[in-house]
Amino acid sequence: MNREILELAGSILKKDGLKSTYIDSVKIFKTTKNSPKQPLNYDFCLVFVLSGEKIGYLDEKFFKYNSQNYLVIPLTLPFECETRATEKEPFICILISIDRKMMCEIIESISKERDREFKSSELAVFSDSVTEDIESVIYRLLKISSSKEESKILKISILKELYYRIAVGKNSYFLHKMFLKDTNEGKISKALKEIHKNYKSSLDITKLAKSVDMSISSFHTHFKRVTSYTPLQYIKKVRLNRAKNLITIHKYRVNETASKVGYESNSQFSRDFKNYFGYPPKEAKPSFEEFSIS
Repeated sequence: MNREILELAGSILKKDGLKSTYIDSVKIFKTTKNSPKQPLNYDFCLVFVLSGEKIGYLDEKFFKYNSQNYLVIPLTLPFECETRATEKEPFICILISIDRKMMCEIIESISKERDREFKSSELAVFSDSVTEDIESVIYRLLKISSSKEESKILKISILKELYYRIAVGKNSYFLHKMFLKDTNEGKISKALKEIHKNYKSSLDITKLAKSVDMSISSFHTHFKRVTSYTPLQYIKKVRLNRAKNLITIHKYRVNETASKVGYESNSQFSRDFKNYFGYPPKEAKPSFEEFSIS
């Protein structure tokens, strides 16, 4: 990212923390401290790093993203992140939630007009290079984000341009697959929506696979390829991330939270929570870098 964008972001966010803007889907995050690997949850968003570096971990895979490349997370994905930052070079990033309807319209339009040769997909999350066109869009988006009037009038056109730039990126084939209903990735995307809708219930994996017209073996294979987790592992992480949100943001009591996210045993909930986050639920604190629009 160029210096002008970094300076503009710095003028908007002077202190460490997460700052909202007049564009609901756009937030800016800054920290001057290193953060060790910890579980975080991101929901269908773009991450543009202006300064510093972050390393994401999914199962045995890891990926770095910095000012040279942006991250695309086309589904709700719990993963672990390590942040590298100092007082001299803080970690600053722009978090943008993606409007599903708008992105879908763009991808459908592109897919009809182009004969795209999709590569074999692996993980859903991917990164792509920051181009001059994307820098231009990001700068204009940041510039209007501090004005209520300009944001209201101009945000749709600028966001639509940004989504288009993302959708035609070199590695955007996975994003297209997630939106095309007849692909295995599109079917997994549908299953993920069902999980997030009914995560409190006892989900039957066999019925879930059948609902998206996949065999059990194919469902498990593609689910793990897309998310890096088995369906049961993913459901557990969804419940635990929701639980943390209820405790830290909505001030639910631990016992109340356990039943809210589908646990029948309070003690099992506490054990799973501690194993995942590294501390018991009563010691949970909000992760301001965590980004969820749900």
